[in-house]
Amino acid sequence: MTRLHNVMEVPSIANPAGPARPRICMLNYYAWGVIADLDGKKVHIGGEEVQHALLSRYLARTGYQVTSLVGDFGQGPLEQVDGVQVRKTFKLAAGLPGLRFFTPRLSATWAALKAADADVYYISCAGAMVGVVAAFCRLHGRRFVFRIASDADCAPHTLMVGNARDRWLYHYGLRRADRILAQTAHQAALLLRHYGLHADVAGMFSDLPEQVGDFGARATDLLWLANMRSMKRPEWFLDIVRRVPELRCEMAGGAHPDELPLYRRAEERARGLPNLAFHGQVKFGMTRALFARARIFVNTSSFEGFPNTYLQAWANGVPVVATFDPDGLIAARGLGVAVRDADEAAAAARALLASPAAWAACSARCRAYANERLAPETVSRPYLAAMVPA
Repeated sequence: MTRLHNVMEVPSIANPAGPARPRICMLNYYAWGVIADLDGKKVHIGGEEVQHALLSRYLARTGYQVTSLVGDFGQGPLEQVDGVQVRKTFKLAAGLPGLRFFTPRLSATWAALKAADADVYYISCAGAMVGVVAAFCRLHGRRFVFRIASDADCAPHTLMVGNARDRWLYHYGLRRADRILAQTAHQAALLLRHYGLHADVAGMFSDLPEQVGDFGARATDLLWLANMRSMKRPEWFLDIVRRVPELRCEMAGGAHPDELPLYRRAEERARGLPNLAFHGQVKFGMTRALFARARIFVNTSSFEGFPNTYLQAWANGVPVVATFDPDGLIAARGLGVAVRDADEAAAAARALLASPAAWAACSARCRAYANERLAPETVSRPYLAAMVPA
């Protein structure tokens, strides 16, 4: 049986030596879905929710007092999970249109920030709550750390933030962060160009299996896994699957609340592709099995931040064929093939699968990169530098 080296395996430090460590509060409304490994068909789960859960667990296991603020999904007011105190805020659908931003969202979040009584407050992903957390920290003299979650967060004209009020709050918070972290050097450059702000590059957490299967042990040729959003272009993967009827393919990912018709169209098209198993949304815990049996991971996004799925793929020795190559990493390190469209993706996948020896060499590079990049002590360093300045 494969063992996993991950942030939960870091030895607990009940009484850390030296000065008292700062109390840390992290906000992500949907993170409870990953923390509790809920059914993904009922709770939206994305990459930031995964990173929130893994980072909070790592901090707790290394001796920090961590509070995670999440939405109300029926859990208790306070839960203790993997050493993290999880405090619920509000039901995400509660409140009247036009008023729900103020009550319950703003009022409940502010109360939870106060109840956490932390020294450092952390949030990722552009949105109104970046400004709310910044204002809270400014009022109470607490440290505020923000991490960029997507290239879109780095320029006013690409922000995926719905209205003028929320954009103003995001910009207010962004400019008042004590420290900003970015997923890639490209994001840091964009932030500097468009906002004149500095960001330090911080990696991401992921599980690292001790052993992985070889080419012959894997049953799936192509895997696609992401939330069904327009920028992820799930229809491109369906086009790829149609082009390669001889390959066995799997597709997983849930409907984004704002783009339900896109999910329904993808599900309907998938029914007509006999070489495709369509899973819809799956629990985060189940994604490990998907990557363990895949030979190639396919990404069709128009833009991203740094996909968690790439790290999961490389940790499992799975080459990535992708239309998005963060900082040119795939091409530079030979971790798969960077492509421009569905035709190139289908051709690249066929070529790689036609040579088990070439696939094995690429798989080995992926594993080596994952071993180098995913050590928890390495990944955590920029986060701790931002939260616990010398």
